[in-house]
Amino acid sequence: MTQKDKLQGQALSFPGVSGSIAALGFGNPNGRKMLALHGWLDNAASFQPLSSYLQDHYIVALDFPGHGLSEKRPDGGIYHLTDYVCDIARVIESLNWQQFALMGHSLGAGVAILYAALFPEQLEKLVLIDGIGPISADATSASERMRNSVKAHLAHSKNVDRSPKIYPDWDKLVGARLLASPLSKESASILLKRGTSEVADGVVVNADLRLKHPSAIYMSEEVVLHFIDQVRCPSLLILAEQGVVINRSLTAPRMKAFRKLIVEYLPGQHHLHMDTPQLVADVINPFIQSTEG
Repeated sequence: MTQKDKLQGQALSFPGVSGSIAALGFGNPNGRKMLALHGWLDNAASFQPLSSYLQDHYIVALDFPGHGLSEKRPDGGIYHLTDYVCDIARVIESLNWQQFALMGHSLGAGVAILYAALFPEQLEKLVLIDGIGPISADATSASERMRNSVKAHLAHSKNVDRSPKIYPDWDKLVGARLLASPLSKESASILLKRGTSEVADGVVVNADLRLKHPSAIYMSEEVVLHFIDQVRCPSLLILAEQGVVINRSLTAPRMKAFRKLIVEYLPGQHHLHMDTPQLVADVINPFIQSTEG
């Protein structure tokens, strides 16, 4: 691996449930193995800044299907959270990893918890960055939620022109990304360089439009707590003090549900692993290197 690959990541590809999954490999291939899972509408480049500060690791950061450079689900397909878990299982099988650490940000943290609960024998450590499990909902809203999801699916299938919005120039695109969620301009640019394509009239975002459809089914909070309880490995939760998770009413009960959890509070917003990567790495490194468990 060249020095450029170590900094920007080596391009990788794996078979997934419904198409190829693109990924980036960072660091020393002979180092500690870590799989990294990004947040909703982000991509593998989310972990590019952080990877420079993680010592002696080999990080494989995935583009979830429909994100980054990974293939989209086929026509008629829907993005289910459980399908992401199956995609990860396929990737791990291709890598032939027996044991590894798993790191997830936001959506990726929710998927990481599910995978860690299902395959505890594979997990050495679990790192969660401003995310502590899937969104949950009570039963009373289930029928309305499914109705909205079906209607969105039908509307998408009838829309012949599914072309993404064209941004006339790069600055307009970056500006729109900064309005969507608080992060630094540099971090936004890193994500967009991997997640966009140039067209004749400007720039378009590659993410599948179906990713914005409402989900048909959410887990109940009881089910989420069950999955957390099934996580056996030592876990680290990094909460951004100005993030999206810290003040949620369900965060504290979920923290209590872990068997082995260390919680660290760091200054910053939701993408703190991109905006202040060294600060985040200074917490992750000793946790990964610790032999306590």
